[in-house]
Amino acid sequence: MTPNGNFDYTHRAKKQNRADIVSSVCAYLSAATLYFSSVFVKGIKYVPVLQLLALIAVVIGVFINQRYTWTSFVYGIIPKDTETGELYFVVYRVTGKRQSCLVKVDMAGLRELIPCTAKDDGKARASKYPSAERYNYCASMAPAKYTRAVFRADGGVAVIAFEPDSTLLSMMENVYKLVKTENDI
Repeated sequence: MTPNGNFDYTHRAKKQNRADIVSSVCAYLSAATLYFSSVFVKGIKYVPVLQLLALIAVVIGVFINQRYTWTSFVYGIIPKDTETGELYFVVYRVTGKRQSCLVKVDMAGLRELIPCTAKDDGKARASKYPSAERYNYCASMAPAKYTRAVFRADGGVAVIAFEPDSTLLSMMENVYKLVKTENDI
């Protein structure tokens, strides 16, 4: 899918698991249990507290659905300037028919690619950047495999977690090698 039609390469992240569905169903079941307990069980002293907890559980379920179930992400590399060959890394959020650009960062600012798994989430390597802004654009709630990309731009550092496919990851690694050799010179 190409939101604006001029991508050199795009990848729509596929969900790696169904943790979002399980979590939202648990939240809704908890809400129903709390609410119906407050209505039908006699002798409960704190009925408003149970109903408030039920409302909070519903809000949590809706949040999980909005963030993980109804939303997908498209990652891409687009040309910044066709003559110089400079590139942007972009992330689009797609919810229904609405698409919005969340990230558009110059690939020349790429400082590190950190592969992560469920067991080793790369926090040790990412902790080299304590003041960095952190963004999670993973489509899965608890992905088994994802990547953290470290970018430096406008005097700040950003660590972006996302789920690339092998083609996008190899393109980013090639750009990283070029950027690294240019910075070493």
